[in-house]
Amino acid sequence: MRPFIFGLLLSYGTLGIFLLYATLHITNIMHVSPMQLVAWYLPMSIGGCFLAISGGFLLHKIPGTLILFISTLAVIINSLLFALQPPDAGYWPWVFPAMCCATIAIDLLFSAASIFLSTSLPKGKQGLAGALSNVLLQLGVALLLGFADIVVSETGGSERESYKHAFWFELGCGALAMVVFLGFVRMGRAESDFTYEEKREEEMREQGVAR
Repeated sequence: MRPFIFGLLLSYGTLGIFLLYATLHITNIMHVSPMQLVAWYLPMSIGGCFLAISGGFLLHKIPGTLILFISTLAVIINSLLFALQPPDAGYWPWVFPAMCCATIAIDLLFSAASIFLSTSLPKGKQGLAGALSNVLLQLGVALLLGFADIVVSETGGSERESYKHAFWFELGCGALAMVVFLGFVRMGRAESDFTYEEKREEEMREQGVAR
């Protein structure tokens, strides 16, 4: 559980870095108008709605560890697309796939984390499971966004270069989260299994039969 929570903290935090610095980069470097910026973010909102509905079904088909790998890989790809973006970059080859990867990363991860945490705690602590997932999201964004701001302000260079440093930092956090998930967390497919209380009752019943 501890490596899982640490990995979530890192993964969730990359969302805050992406949202802020992608917006600044698109506005100040690519010189996009506010309304066009809203249009460019549509893939995130549409993809988020789709994954929020279908994410639960995917967890029954794909092992949770693979979901974690896909999420962190999406973080690495979206940060790379902005970090390596040339001065004359267009929307479709660079920004659009980054937006798609960003929504894949956060929505799949949040669904997997919510199910994993809720099934690991008894019925009386389900509120704690939901609170933990949401607190990790907000805390991860606050912490990593603060560190990203330090990276941007201390590395120097032009405005464009400073934004790229933030995306390289996001990539590093996503890569570290991937290492933590793959090395220390094991999650199978979501399935209709006993609840926490039912598992405890079954264990006690087996122990009584053994005696």
